[in-house]
Amino acid sequence: MWRHSAKPVYFIVLDCRCLVGMVLWLSHMRVWTFITAFVLCALFGFLAWMGLTLPVACRMTRVLVIGAHRPRLPRWKQRDYA
Repeated sequence: MWRHSAKPVYFIVLDCRCLVGMVLWLSHMRVWTFITAFVLCALFGFLAWMGLTLPVACRMTRVLVIGAHRPRLPRWKQRDYA
């Protein structure tokens, strides 16, 4: 019964988090909100095609922008890349 409770929710092939843009568009129907919702759906569709969820993609983006160094960790928990 609880087997699939931790899996992300999908609407057809899109992650349901992309529906936030659609809700925004439904509450404020303008061209720019439609374009924003469409771009969000395309972005989430691409992430789903790559096999990534939003939290994983955010972590990967953070590592690409900032780097793998985590300065707030104590020395014994830091990874040794040497």
